[in-house]
Amino acid sequence: MPASTCEPDIQDKPKTFVGSLSYGLNIIMAFGRANPRMTLSQVSEKTGMDRAGARRYLLTLVHLGFVSQDGRLFQLTPKVMELGYAYLSSVPLADKAQYYLDKVRDHCGFPMALGIRDGLDIVHIASANTDEFSFPALTIGRRFPIAYASAGRCILAMMEKPERDSLLKQITLEPLSDHSITSMEDLRRELRAIRKQGYAIVDQEMQLGVRSLAVPIFDVRNRIVASFNTFTFSSIVPVEKLMDDVLPEMLAAAQDIQHTLI
Repeated sequence: MPASTCEPDIQDKPKTFVGSLSYGLNIIMAFGRANPRMTLSQVSEKTGMDRAGARRYLLTLVHLGFVSQDGRLFQLTPKVMELGYAYLSSVPLADKAQYYLDKVRDHCGFPMALGIRDGLDIVHIASANTDEFSFPALTIGRRFPIAYASAGRCILAMMEKPERDSLLKQITLEPLSDHSITSMEDLRRELRAIRKQGYAIVDQEMQLGVRSLAVPIFDVRNRIVASFNTFTFSSIVPVEKLMDDVLPEMLAAAQDIQHTLI
């Protein structure tokens, strides 16, 4: 039977294959940015189905609420997003982030890590390292004090004020180097600056000679959930290179991953 008919082509398909489901999904995937609204004829042409079959599946999707009809035009409804919800909500954040960590690392040559808050610490739960000697290794599972890690400050700065104030009351500042912030007033001032500029940079406060940069990751409700960060040796990589070459890539990756978070 030709593939262009309304019935599924079962040749070379397993006995458990449900052709009607395949056709319904093909219709959903036929819509896109270039063709958000289509007529029956356009859907038929794009999917390779005849008009009778395309009409039947379209009207079924209309009945189920996945497609809306306005005269001769059909378009997807927001209900289609429910099809991806189960997948997005079941995939761990670290797995979602790995693609973006690798992408920034490969494009800029800088190691990348994903950090989340655990109490008063920041923990790396994913990383993409490089063999370059100018970068420290970013180890999964390693903890850093939230007040001194760039990822920690980034998350603190982007929290809602009541939650941030509650955490700051629990923090005891224990300087890690001669460059470390030593007063809560200075830390609050730094957090205000981070919130305004949209990123955090920590220069030798955690360890002499090490500089780090972090950007926030928000979910779709604009709640801070994590941070992308990178480290480098300050004597080898100037801060200008971080700001010019790496920061834009990190910000773009953080924006992209936001769309995958429920």
